This record gives sequence, structure tokens and C-alpha cells, in this order.
Amino acid sequence: MTVNLITKGNAKVGQLTVAQDLQVGDDVYIKGHLGLDVSVNNITDGGSMAFTAAQLLAGIVTATPTQARTLSAPTAATIIAAVTPATAVGSGYEFTVINLAGATHALTLGTATGTTIVGSATIAAATSATFVARIASSSAVVIYRK
Repeated sequence: MTVNLITKGNAKVGQLTVAQDLQVGDDVYIKGHLGLDVSVNNITDGGSMAFTAAQLLAGIVTATPTQARTLSAPTAATIIAAVTPATAVGSGYEFTVINLAGATHALTLGTATGTTIVGSATIAAATSATFVARIASSSAVVIYRK
């Protein structure tokens, strides 16, 4: 559990302990460094490649395709259900897909039920792409390439 100081001007006015999620209703300005809890999830090469909502929320997805492959995104329902507490429409979650293939084998991010992709869905060999999965409604998620 991390203790975060709350300040007003130059005076310390208290402490905030966050045990789970913190939602802020206005702008947040961070002076210094922001650490993120990120884990790497490797997706095994094969004819049916997919990643889960938990892997999306963890932040980094890697794959080493042996030929051009489609990497299927999770369904909108599983993404929305994985977010705790239930999140308002408009919330976004950033994740990166890294294609570890050393040659010509591209990955293409595929849609699932309730998801759409805006921007290029192709991740060339030996490159990465960052996306934001934005909750568009109670049953739809739009994945934007950054």
C-alpha cells in the first residue's frame, strides 16, 4: 500500500492512502515521475491468437508470429467487466502490442464482438503499436491506434 502526500501550495495538508483504484473528477498534475504497474503478456504463435481483457489492462502484449497473423482483441463485454469498479463511458486504457518477429511477419489486431478499431491495425515485424481502448457505451469499446 502506497501513501501519497496531498499538498496545497507548499503546505502538506494530509495523506491519501489508495488501496485499489483512484478516480479523479478533474485534472491531475504530477510533478516528478509517475510509476505504472505494467506486466508483459506473451501470446503464443498459432492459427488462433487472442489476448484477454486482463492482458490488455496489464499494458504490454507481445507475440512472435511465424507468418502473418491476426491477434484478436477481447470482446467489449470482457473489457468492461474487467474494469473495477464499473467505469463510466469515456474511460480509456492504454496498451502496447509488440511484434517480436525478426523478419516479415506482420500482426494485425482483429476485432471481437462489440469492439471496433480506428487507425491502422497492422503491426509490422520488429515494431510496436500503442492503442487506447475507450469505453464508448455499456456494450461497446473503440480501440484507437495512437
